[in-house]
Amino acid sequence: MHKSGIVALAAAATLGLPTVASADTNVTIYGLIDINLGYEKAGSLKHTGVDTSELNGSRIGFKGTEDLGNGLKALFVLETGFDPDTGATGQGGRQFGRQSFVGLEGGWGKVMLGRQYSPAFVALDPFEATGGADRTAGLLHRKTGSVKRGYETRFDNMIKYRSPSFGGFSADVGYWTGAENTGPNDDARKEGRGYGITGMYKNGPFAAAITTQSYFTDATGGKASTHGIAGAYDFKVAKAYLLYTQDRESGTAGKGKARSYALGAEIPVSAVGTVALSYGARDESNEAGAEDAHGWSVYYMHNLSKRTTLYTAYSHISNKDDANYGWNLTPAAGDDPSVVMAGIRHRF
Repeated sequence: MHKSGIVALAAAATLGLPTVASADTNVTIYGLIDINLGYEKAGSLKHTGVDTSELNGSRIGFKGTEDLGNGLKALFVLETGFDPDTGATGQGGRQFGRQSFVGLEGGWGKVMLGRQYSPAFVALDPFEATGGADRTAGLLHRKTGSVKRGYETRFDNMIKYRSPSFGGFSADVGYWTGAENTGPNDDARKEGRGYGITGMYKNGPFAAAITTQSYFTDATGGKASTHGIAGAYDFKVAKAYLLYTQDRESGTAGKGKARSYALGAEIPVSAVGTVALSYGARDESNEAGAEDAHGWSVYYMHNLSKRTTLYTAYSHISNKDDANYGWNLTPAAGDDPSVVMAGIRHRF
């Protein structure tokens, strides 16, 4: 067994997980800690403190494969999120709230079952210039105002197929059963169910993705969907990003449409330093009114090594009318939040 497998089994034993050694099983322990000091302001509201998981969600995980012969492998991932400022478990206290799945892999691709990233997340987040930093304005397409969106980062009870790459093309297809409700009617039993389909392309400096994702949001048959397209091109002196989504909500609880887009650039300024610029906007329209906003962000990342990065950032959102998008703070309608921060991320 690899040394990483021995370390992982020891850590698993500490967490009270069963441990089984196998000569043809490769198990790896990995993780990330991201913590920062930030100041946020929205109207008369202010927040100063230690915050976490800015560039990436802090986590500790176990992943492994077993060679089953004839090109077939078993695989698994168990990944828990946590807040390093307090040590508390993330994702609502779930032990493995970030990812928890098992599957099979062959020349035909992968099939995985469990809690996983959604096809829309796989498609869209890589095309935000900061890589999906928590408080970038480029993630306005992930905000919900009057119109619910089908874009969720991960879902429970998912079966997902991931294809191999064919000439740069690949696909993610997922279906999830929701909370497996036993409600009194079909609408109640369907709550939480959904599907997502993503197509991706990467060839040299150009990459693109297209996605559609929908799920039942409530026990009355309400439904939310997100359709998105994104692209990036690496000019060497800068990498440009473009992302567009459209959300649709239908049902008795709410209905409407929303359009969002993000523009960005990733600019290397030295051998170890990168500036990421991001602009995002969200335009909602429904019967109750609109919650529109736009904003911009600038991030600087400085790599002390391959595993340790210092960063600093500023973000600002301009809310219109009834919109109150924010981060740690929930602004009053129409107030404009801004945040400045500095932090460190370490991978292991």
